[in-house]
Amino acid sequence: MHVQESLDTHDAPLPQVLIMEDEVSVARGLGMVLSEEGYNVDLAMTGRSALDSFNRKMFDLLVADLRLPDIDGIEVIRQVKRRRPDTEVLVITGYSTVNTAVEAMKLGASDYLSKPFTQDEFLSAVKVALHTREFPSVERAEPPLEPLPEDALRLAEAMARVRESHAAKQEEVIPILQCVQNAVGYLSPEALMQVAEYTGMPEAAVYGVATFYERFRLSPVGRHVVKVCRGTACHVKGVDKILSAIEDRYHLQPGQTSKDRRFTLETVACFGACAIAPVVVVDDEVRANMDPGKVGKVLDDLAAKESAAAPASKPKPH
Repeated sequence: MHVQESLDTHDAPLPQVLIMEDEVSVARGLGMVLSEEGYNVDLAMTGRSALDSFNRKMFDLLVADLRLPDIDGIEVIRQVKRRRPDTEVLVITGYSTVNTAVEAMKLGASDYLSKPFTQDEFLSAVKVALHTREFPSVERAEPPLEPLPEDALRLAEAMARVRESHAAKQEEVIPILQCVQNAVGYLSPEALMQVAEYTGMPEAAVYGVATFYERFRLSPVGRHVVKVCRGTACHVKGVDKILSAIEDRYHLQPGQTSKDRRFTLETVACFGACAIAPVVVVDDEVRANMDPGKVGKVLDDLAAKESAAAPASKPKPH
């Protein structure tokens, strides 16, 4: 029996998205994320039910898992592109390989996300996939984070090390980007421009490399990364209250970093830890059975430790 449902929440002619994902919690989590942004979403838990959906309805975007209980996800994409070549495709998978990434891109996939990915990464990939189509805007206004003075110094030092250790060749672009990100913490537009100049690559090509690989960040990341699970179990147990508390207290939206670079807030479709929901991961440490008060204490303790350590790190006056 095929499991399928509709998560339509708006009457406006917004993008129609089909999520093909056999893990129910992940499918529902991604569906809720897109529905909250204004997209009209259907779910399909098998390849056959996804193809059946395309026989009955026009979709602007297929979000496709590759490992399914019946038909291989690549084969579903192939059939969809043959029947509906205008359909955009975004691949999501927990079993990423170079071969499947290349094959998906050859079939016309706009992006290839490896699980786990953040809500912000997912929404960004969806918006890029649909950017050529004319729909009512579903963008969220997010004020840009101002660069810190030390960012420019770190970039200059990183590029000096790059010139010492890497040849100015296009095949060196990935290790060069890694070197810059390790030094600065992210890849700014200025960093991408300097890497392009050094390697002789077009800026658009360097940007394409930076956005294709999940390891690279195009915005500053905080010293502490807070990841909030938005899976079904966490949603039922009140994770939205946790998110609201963090947003209100630290003036952060998912995908944003605080102005002092202390915290970055991210959301993940599902951590697969439903038995201990709600789950929040702080600096890669899983925190179980959380609530707004517990999360607030964890973050306050981190801030207090930093404040206590700050005077000791300053040079003593002569």
